[in-house]
Amino acid sequence: MKAIFFLAVLGCFLGVFYAQAQEVQCPNKAPGDGEEAIIIPHPTNCKHYFVCDYGRAIVMKCPDDLHFNPVKKVCDFPWQAGCTASNPDS
Repeated sequence: MKAIFFLAVLGCFLGVFYAQAQEVQCPNKAPGDGEEAIIIPHPTNCKHYFVCDYGRAIVMKCPDDLHFNPVKKVCDFPWQAGCTASNPDS
Protein backbone atom coordinates (compact mmCIF):
# COMPACT_ATOMS: atom_id res chain seq x y z
CA MET A 1 0.00 0.00 0.00
CA LYS A 2 2.85 2.38 0.86
CA ALA A 3 4.52 1.62 -2.45
CA ILE A 4 1.38 2.55 -4.39
CA PHE A 5 1.07 5.82 -2.47
CA PHE A 6 4.75 6.61 -3.08
CA LEU A 7 4.39 5.95 -6.82
CA ALA A 8 1.27 8.14 -6.98
CA VAL A 9 3.04 11.03 -5.24
CA LEU A 10 6.11 10.59 -7.44
CA GLY A 11 3.89 10.63 -10.53
CA CYS A 12 2.29 13.89 -9.38
CA PHE A 13 5.67 15.55 -8.86
CA LEU A 14 6.95 14.40 -12.23
CA GLY A 15 3.75 15.62 -13.86
CA VAL A 16 4.16 19.08 -12.33
CA PHE A 17 7.77 19.36 -13.49
CA TYR A 18 6.86 18.08 -16.95
CA ALA A 19 4.04 20.65 -17.22
CA GLN A 20 6.38 23.45 -16.14
CA ALA A 21 8.97 22.30 -18.65
CA GLN A 22 6.35 22.54 -21.38
CA GLU A 23 5.87 26.24 -20.52
CA VAL A 24 9.56 27.06 -21.07
CA GLN A 25 10.43 28.06 -24.61
CA CYS A 26 13.69 26.50 -25.74
CA PRO A 27 15.15 27.09 -29.20
CA ASN A 28 14.95 24.03 -31.42
CA LYS A 29 18.70 23.77 -31.93
CA ALA A 30 21.86 22.69 -30.20
CA PRO A 31 24.54 25.17 -29.20
CA GLY A 32 27.00 25.85 -32.00
CA ASP A 33 30.75 25.44 -31.79
CA GLY A 34 32.09 27.67 -29.04
CA GLU A 35 28.60 28.45 -27.69
CA GLU A 36 27.50 27.62 -24.17
CA ALA A 37 24.57 25.34 -23.39
CA ILE A 38 21.20 27.09 -23.30
CA ILE A 39 20.20 27.31 -19.63
CA ILE A 40 17.02 28.99 -18.38
CA PRO A 41 16.09 29.77 -14.75
CA HIS A 42 12.98 28.08 -13.38
CA PRO A 43 10.20 30.70 -13.10
CA THR A 44 8.91 29.58 -9.69
CA ASN A 45 11.68 27.61 -7.98
CA CYS A 46 15.15 28.97 -7.16
CA LYS A 47 16.60 25.49 -6.71
CA HIS A 48 15.73 24.39 -10.25
CA TYR A 49 16.68 25.42 -13.77
CA PHE A 50 16.19 24.11 -17.31
CA VAL A 51 18.78 22.91 -19.83
CA CYS A 52 17.56 23.11 -23.43
CA ASP A 53 18.11 20.15 -25.73
CA TYR A 54 16.85 20.61 -29.31
CA GLY A 55 13.75 22.49 -28.16
CA ARG A 56 13.08 20.31 -25.12
CA ALA A 57 13.44 21.76 -21.60
CA ILE A 58 15.05 19.36 -19.12
CA VAL A 59 14.52 20.18 -15.43
CA MET A 60 17.71 20.17 -13.35
CA LYS A 61 18.09 20.66 -9.58
CA CYS A 62 20.85 22.40 -7.66
CA PRO A 63 22.47 20.58 -4.73
CA ASP A 64 21.05 21.16 -1.25
CA ASP A 65 20.90 24.76 -0.02
CA LEU A 66 22.06 26.24 -3.35
CA HIS A 67 20.07 28.37 -5.79
CA PHE A 68 20.48 28.78 -9.52
CA ASN A 69 22.41 31.93 -10.45
CA PRO A 70 21.04 33.13 -13.83
CA VAL A 71 23.97 35.49 -14.44
CA LYS A 72 26.76 32.95 -13.85
CA LYS A 73 24.54 30.03 -14.99
CA VAL A 74 25.66 27.86 -12.07
CA CYS A 75 24.29 26.77 -8.71
CA ASP A 76 25.39 29.31 -6.14
CA PHE A 77 24.84 30.45 -2.56
CA PRO A 78 21.34 31.97 -2.19
CA TRP A 79 22.67 35.41 -1.21
CA GLN A 80 24.79 35.50 -4.40
CA ALA A 81 22.33 33.88 -6.79
CA GLY A 82 19.88 36.80 -6.88
CA CYS A 83 16.89 34.54 -7.45
CA THR A 84 13.77 36.32 -8.75
CA ALA A 85 11.44 33.30 -8.84
CA SER A 86 7.91 33.83 -7.57
CA ASN A 87 8.49 31.22 -4.81
CA PRO A 88 12.21 31.48 -3.96
CA ASP A 89 12.23 29.01 -1.06
CA SER A 90 10.75 26.11 -3.02
